[in-house]
Amino acid sequence: MTALDSDTLPQGEAAYRQLRADIVSCRLAPGQRLTERGLSARTGFGVASIREALTRLDHERLVRTLPRKGYQVEPLTIKAVDDLFQFWGAVGPELVRLGIIGATAEEIERAAAGFSELAGVVSEDGPTREIALRSVEISRRTFRVLAEATRNEYFISTYTRVDGELSRVWTLVTDSELLQPGGPFLDLDQWPGTVSRRDSAAAAALARQYIQEAHHRVLRTLARWPSVITTEVVPVGKKPDA
Repeated sequence: MTALDSDTLPQGEAAYRQLRADIVSCRLAPGQRLTERGLSARTGFGVASIREALTRLDHERLVRTLPRKGYQVEPLTIKAVDDLFQFWGAVGPELVRLGIIGATAEEIERAAAGFSELAGVVSEDGPTREIALRSVEISRRTFRVLAEATRNEYFISTYTRVDGELSRVWTLVTDSELLQPGGPFLDLDQWPGTVSRRDSAAAAALARQYIQEAHHRVLRTLARWPSVITTEVVPVGKKPDA
């Protein structure tokens, strides 16, 4: 793996982006132990840049610092996943409501187009895992538009953190081969028109339903996870301290 955007970004920022992407995509698995020198050798970034990136990721709670032992990718447990969805269920609908109220015409168009694309993808026939990963990426991008449309730094920063954690969960679920056929979302056909009309209350209600169904679907899947008895959820075939 090579340094990401090292020619155009400060090294600390480039290292942060690459490590964050590796954690969110579970290329660095939940519970995996990390060292500055090991990551430097793996990515090509200097130790100082890696340390800066890990400090930022620690603040985002994507990694944890282990005194005198290095670092660890933040583990995932069923309780942590349940807590995450409960929190997102409380925050997400209000983020959508405020985003639609504050969005420019261009942002409304982008959000409506994103939900149209999402509805099309989840209705496709094809490999379940591929469709699931595509739908997650489109959903992330579309909710990001609405988060930024709130013009509220607290909502934007909260979404950044929640987005990373939700992406880890969905990546693990889709990679587990336990994901059942069918999309995790409801009433997607209603989203584009609701957003285009700027019906913020209806959009918030759709978001609440969307998040609740995702929450239930993930917990049903994790309940069947082979490593669930260890309390930590890790990719099949990997150990938490690998």
